[in-house]
Amino acid sequence: MCHQNELPEDEKFSDDPEENLRMQNDFLKMKMLAESGANTDAKASGIFEILGKPFFEEEQNLNDDQFETEFKKLQELLLKSGINVDFNRERNDRFKYNFITKELFQHDPTFEPVKGMSTYFLYEEFHPDHKLDMIDQTHDFLNDFFERKLSSESYYLSHQIIEPDGKIIPSQEIIKRFQTMYEAIPEFENTSFSLENQDFELNESETGITGMGFTEGTIHYNFIFTDGERKKINGPFKIFFSREYDCWNICFFYLAGFNLHPHKREEE
Repeated sequence: MCHQNELPEDEKFSDDPEENLRMQNDFLKMKMLAESGANTDAKASGIFEILGKPFFEEEQNLNDDQFETEFKKLQELLLKSGINVDFNRERNDRFKYNFITKELFQHDPTFEPVKGMSTYFLYEEFHPDHKLDMIDQTHDFLNDFFERKLSSESYYLSHQIIEPDGKIIPSQEIIKRFQTMYEAIPEFENTSFSLENQDFELNESETGITGMGFTEGTIHYNFIFTDGERKKINGPFKIFFSREYDCWNICFFYLAGFNLHPHKREEE
């Protein structure tokens, strides 16, 4: 759940766009409450009460024409109340209607919506889509690799990366190795990758839900060295994820063409 705001570009709390938006919203809410003198201890009403306890017929009881009328009425009510509901995956209207009227209506937000501001709810915050999260991170990681944008601050990287021999190193060390690679190979061409397999497993722990997962496939690209020489790379990639504190992060990876083992320093 988040709010649309217009904080300046330099008000950046995190490199993860979703996390940054949530943190900006929390900051904005506290600022507005402080300025308005609102009582932060007041308990917020549920969404159903906020919307005026509207009646909507059960979706399964509606034929197509009736459903179209009810769904339009629901959309207009949400719009009038400044409530937006987003879905990361494509969902049909009946799925959306059921989620909003049966689940979102029962949700008790931690604060009262502020008049004049839009309140956003994301379906995946209620029902995490673990596979989609890992697919998105895989795409972002590999595209950033190709575009030479990898950074230790990238939202998808764990703060610590596991090497093939089991050694754990800071993500900054991995980024330095990529930068060394980029210095020797200033350009890539014909870049592409295909995702071929994915899986994950969740476990309950004292700190909440934890898990491990992976994506794997094939990566293709050409090295272009400083002298113009080209080398074609066509091989596997495998990316491992760990889940802690409700987030998936990359903790280990193998990329064809990139060696996770540190290069030996030349004798001075």
